[in-house]
Amino acid sequence: MHKKKVAIAGMLVFLMLSVTGCNSNKSVENIKQGFDAITSLKYEEALRCFETADEAGENKQQIARGQGIAYLGLAKYKEAIEQFLVALSYSDEFVDNFDFDTNYYLATAYFKNGQVAEAEKVYTAILALRDDREARYLRGIVFLEENKLAAAKEDFDVALAKDNSDYDMRIEIAKALMNKGFENEAKAYLQAALGGNEKKISDYDKGRLSYYMGDYENARNYLESTKGNKSADAALLLGQTYEKLGDYNYAASVYSNYLTQHPDNVILFNRLGMCKLQAGDAQGALECFEKALAMEDSSMTQILKFNQIVAYEYLGEFDQANVLMRSYLQIYPDDQEALREYEFLRSR
Repeated sequence: MHKKKVAIAGMLVFLMLSVTGCNSNKSVENIKQGFDAITSLKYEEALRCFETADEAGENKQQIARGQGIAYLGLAKYKEAIEQFLVALSYSDEFVDNFDFDTNYYLATAYFKNGQVAEAEKVYTAILALRDDREARYLRGIVFLEENKLAAAKEDFDVALAKDNSDYDMRIEIAKALMNKGFENEAKAYLQAALGGNEKKISDYDKGRLSYYMGDYENARNYLESTKGNKSADAALLLGQTYEKLGDYNYAASVYSNYLTQHPDNVILFNRLGMCKLQAGDAQGALECFEKALAMEDSSMTQILKFNQIVAYEYLGEFDQANVLMRSYLQIYPDDQEALREYEFLRSR
């Protein structure tokens, strides 16, 4: 789903206003602590706070929604759906921003739980009341998952027409199309942003549009010219461009340089670890994955745990890899790639 909706912490401003506004005559201290924990990606802690809030008799609608968000962050989508439905059950016939926002979360939970038709119904209901470009885009993603390409493109086009310079959304659309095998359609969306409009686009945006079009030479040239951009996104994309060009050592140096100044970026530590694996430095890769795991960013935990196992395999430490894989599969039993890897480990 679009990163503006996947980044849970980024949607909490309205939540906090609702907490303080709707409950001015009643303590909401535990609810506030729960949302603070969500902002810090500490979802288990958040659930404990909401449980305490419930015991203290705090606002049940806020508690249910908070629990839903925490479960969503923990990838417990069935539980998230249940809590969002509970939260909505407390609403009246007057639909407000709280209801719209909760429905966005509900649709995301349905989508991630594989209940694509239910997600479509939620976005359609939102659009019946509010012509929101985000809902239009997200329903397009759902249509694409249902193999309804024409309907998806119609929603994408409407969403982009409302803000043609939203390159984030355009790139997410292209990525979604590519993931479903519609490469030509994906490139058409990217090329449309560049065609006749290049003078108005920054080198960074030209670089990332070129990257997703598969034009890595131009992507590198544009991105190298924007080295003054100190953002994590710029460092990540420049490094990934060098990876695509096969220069893993230079990609690793891009990641390392950024991490020297910003040593808390889990995503870049993971990429650095992958580059070290490619370069044959399995021990260095393992150290990167374990440093990142120590940061306890639940959004990357599954990827990092799997990569940690792979690093132990590269080191020839198959017993340790086997132990970690058994633990991994207890948490993520449906990971087919991990199940295949486990069969390999058992044969060692």
